[in-house]
Amino acid sequence: MKAKVVSLLTAVALGLFMVPLAGCDRDINAIHAEKDAQGNTTIQVDREKIDRNAAKAEENLKTAGKEVGEEVKQGAQQVGNALQRGAKKFEAEVGPVAQAVLDDAGITARVKAKLLADPEVGGMYIDVDTLDGRVTLNGKVKSQDEKAEAEKLARHTEGVKEVVNLIQVAGQPASAAPAPSHR
Repeated sequence: MKAKVVSLLTAVALGLFMVPLAGCDRDINAIHAEKDAQGNTTIQVDREKIDRNAAKAEENLKTAGKEVGEEVKQGAQQVGNALQRGAKKFEAEVGPVAQAVLDDAGITARVKAKLLADPEVGGMYIDVDTLDGRVTLNGKVKSQDEKAEAEKLARHTEGVKEVVNLIQVAGQPASAAPAPSHR
């Protein structure tokens, strides 16, 4: 008797498990249990109905998978679009600052190269700093002509807006910073 109850419960559990897999159009008569006149329980399993329920469940899973896949795809596109907008905003806000820094570094490099290439100027002893196109020259040279030549080279360099010449001539006292000379 106990075995029959366990068999009946197993059949009911199997039926409860299989039926929801089929979705809304499930066929609830795939498994049927009944007692005969002697009280013996018999279980009838309609394999075709179970197969249809399983096929329907698989179809529902595929459909749900496609819907979820489409939602994931749309979400990924939205994230991609948001990243593009963020990159454009970043470029618009930071780009000009970055470009100015790069421009200043380029100006510094061009001025320093001219100073090093000129045989009349002791370019190794002159520091060049640039901020917003404003070049500041610092260091020591041997003569006033060397100082003037360094300033001239800096002033005639592409991108230079003004030059502040703080170069000291050896043997002369340091002077106050001269007024900037405009290009």
